[in-house]
Amino acid sequence: MAWLALYIPALPLQAFSRTLIESAPVVVFEADTGGRRSLIVARNRAAARLGIRTGATLAEANALSNGTHALVSLHREALREHALLQHLAGIVSTLTPNIHISDGYGLLMEISGSLALFGGEAAIIARVQQLMAAETLRCHVVIAPTARGARWLGRAHRELVVNDAIAEWLNELALDCTDLDSTVIAELNTLNLHTLAAVRRLPLPALNQRFGATSHRMLGEAYGDVSAPLSFWAPPRRFDTDVEFADLARETSHWLPGVEELLRRLERFLTLNASATPVIELSFYEGRLHCTQLSVHAAHAMHIAGEWLRLVTVKLERQPVPHEVSRIELCCNQIEPMQFDSVDFFDRSKQHDHDWAALGALLRLRLGQNGIRRPLVNRTILPESVQFPQLLDSSDRTLAQGATATAQHAHGKDDANSSAPPSATDLQDARPTWFVHPARRLSDREVSSLSPTITLRQPERLQEDWSQPDGAPAIERDYYVASTPDDRLLWVYRERPSNDWFLQGVFG
Repeated sequence: MAWLALYIPALPLQAFSRTLIESAPVVVFEADTGGRRSLIVARNRAAARLGIRTGATLAEANALSNGTHALVSLHREALREHALLQHLAGIVSTLTPNIHISDGYGLLMEISGSLALFGGEAAIIARVQQLMAAETLRCHVVIAPTARGARWLGRAHRELVVNDAIAEWLNELALDCTDLDSTVIAELNTLNLHTLAAVRRLPLPALNQRFGATSHRMLGEAYGDVSAPLSFWAPPRRFDTDVEFADLARETSHWLPGVEELLRRLERFLTLNASATPVIELSFYEGRLHCTQLSVHAAHAMHIAGEWLRLVTVKLERQPVPHEVSRIELCCNQIEPMQFDSVDFFDRSKQHDHDWAALGALLRLRLGQNGIRRPLVNRTILPESVQFPQLLDSSDRTLAQGATATAQHAHGKDDANSSAPPSATDLQDARPTWFVHPARRLSDREVSSLSPTITLRQPERLQEDWSQPDGAPAIERDYYVASTPDDRLLWVYRERPSNDWFLQGVFG
């Protein structure tokens, strides 16, 4: 078999931002097992030049910076690292489907079946390096016959291909490159044992008695003496779960804890897979009698149960469940890799965009999908610069002429037959369903037939000159709502000072 180890040096740091790696002294820290000290788990080159080492305390790092350098300290986020590895697994899945995610390290890929397809070890390594360069990630790539052997060698070599003689490479490997427990490594170092070859020379009974069988098993896996199966990565496709009640839940307060439990299950699933979802589906059943389905949309993909519960609560205020509940189902079909924005201490625009998007999604749930409209930036204040639902080209005069045909037919009849419809006076700020573009000029006959029906209670005047060429006269229009004898409403305007009339739109 052939294993490719993709090692991401300083993974806790690269998971935050690749631009921070060279911008300033940066360290990533986490609390030790006792929780009393903060230990450095990653640092960039600028911090290393100050003498800061991994394993040191945060207090030591601040002391070494000595106030002359602005030391940036970030708390480690394991979820951010796992999300990055999940993202990389999806990228390299074009090379092999057999991918194992190794948290805190990188990826292990079984490539025996891919070598001939991609043209050998050198070609597949070049392809991996190309994919990582597109992600602006620094990585080590090692191919070896065993998974653990490739993993250990990946920490010591930036690029290496080992075919059969893996023992020769492992024998000279320092213990710090292995996964042996740190206390075991420290104890071996006190015995002047610093390489794998020195440890393998120890008698097996004494090694197991003093350091445990785990260390011997890991050595056997690295050298190929012991085989260890690995779980391969698979992207999540769907999540569904349900909760049932022993008795019918009559009040919202009775069954809402069931919704909270379903959302907690969803959060555990998404966190485990470093994924998120932009929409969830909830189904409330009353046996086989009734079923109410709710679709809750977020502004962006989320995974936290508390945030989803907030949106669900707002949705239920607008669309309550009208019956008793015996079972609740939660289904999620849109699962996406979790996305983290790169850390930037100077540009907060992305966070502001997320906040506004979240507020918009919350208001849409409360007011309805059509309750919020995006702002429109118009070239002018004139209606033809606004995007209307439907545009009617004036060259296609079927509707425009049909709308005025009955008005022309009514010309010469009694005024009682052409009185304005009652609803015309209630069209405050109304806009036509069909928009005639460009506006069609009305003939004198058409104007005379429509004049008695023009609503004078709701006129609109539009006047502007800033968008016109220099020296051109200002545009001034008076808009009215007119009606035909068959109660079809038209949007017309009179252009001043010429007093010409135009048809601008037709109401549905």
